[in-house]
Amino acid sequence: MPGKTKRKYEGELVRFAKRLRRPLELVVETLKPGYTGNDLLQAFKDYYPFEWEEICERWKIYSEKDKFLKQKKGKTRYKPSKPEEYFFSLMKVKYLLSKGFREKHKQNYNEQLRVSKTKALRLKRDGRIKKRRQRIEMYTEDLQQVDPGFIDALIYAYHDRHNSTNDKMEIFKEIQKYDCEKSRQFFWKLNDSERNDQIRNLAFKHLQKSGHYVKLRKGFKGKKKTYQIERSTFEGTPQALAKKLQDDKSVQGLKHYDLFISHSSKDKSYVRQVVEEANAIGLNCYVDWTADNDFLKRSMVSEYTKEVLKVRMKQSKKLLYLSSDKSRSSQWVSFELDYYKNCLQREIRMIILDGEDVHDFKHITLKEMDQLLLRA
Repeated sequence: MPGKTKRKYEGELVRFAKRLRRPLELVVETLKPGYTGNDLLQAFKDYYPFEWEEICERWKIYSEKDKFLKQKKGKTRYKPSKPEEYFFSLMKVKYLLSKGFREKHKQNYNEQLRVSKTKALRLKRDGRIKKRRQRIEMYTEDLQQVDPGFIDALIYAYHDRHNSTNDKMEIFKEIQKYDCEKSRQFFWKLNDSERNDQIRNLAFKHLQKSGHYVKLRKGFKGKKKTYQIERSTFEGTPQALAKKLQDDKSVQGLKHYDLFISHSSKDKSYVRQVVEEANAIGLNCYVDWTADNDFLKRSMVSEYTKEVLKVRMKQSKKLLYLSSDKSRSSQWVSFELDYYKNCLQREIRMIILDGEDVHDFKHITLKEMDQLLLRA
């Protein structure tokens, strides 16, 4: 099996190298005579950023696998080349950097033709890069770009042998809300070794849609066991989440936040901006329609929703109130501010999005978000 696995890896490298032949031919046409290896590499990164990212992430993944094998079995298997080394080891790159080819390139050089081909390639590549980035941004729009601090605990809970498929799916969805190194490593490992077909395929699709390198592992051979073909029927409700939060052993109790964002759902664009700014300085945010989107459905709002929000506020170090005409007229925002200030007696910060606000909370701006790094 190890030999077969290594051959599959080498076959993947060969197929990828073939995919790069034409792109490299197009890139070299944009270079002037006397170009260097670094010129070719930088141009390739510029015109084919996702292909370069694939090279980098593949190296990272297989390096981690070798590190694991070294610890467990005392030897490595893949020995992947570092990204730059891999690039310059490609036969096509070696050919394009050869003395003979560069001399031929110089003799046939036409500046007007180079400018024309450069413009054509730039137009073509910019369009494709933009479309792919838009797809990735749309998929990852509500994923937090931060390590929340409880990913390790969730991963540990996922591997509890007493878990049902529904339990695993719940944890899967919680980790899926974060795009950080630990979450990516988790999904890469699920894609490699998770025996449940549904969960393994979901891990593959998540990585693919979020713009990360991944290669789908085929189903395990042999007679299928019940767990492998079992499908999750996980379906969350506010009542179910409220019950889980009362259970000390529930994974929902592992979650904690730096900021509870009190806002109107009609201010989503502002909320996303605030979360992005907060993530940039390492803060994990609670927003009901992202952090608990599997349970707090608008069509199921009830008293259980309030009970959930109370617990989430307790799990949050600070509350950040986004004041707007919409949020100032929201009963839910009023409930959150009252509970956090009077029941929990904790500090509230406020960003005024529009209009005026008479609440007696400390007013900050987006540029002053770093003040929220103060820990309780």
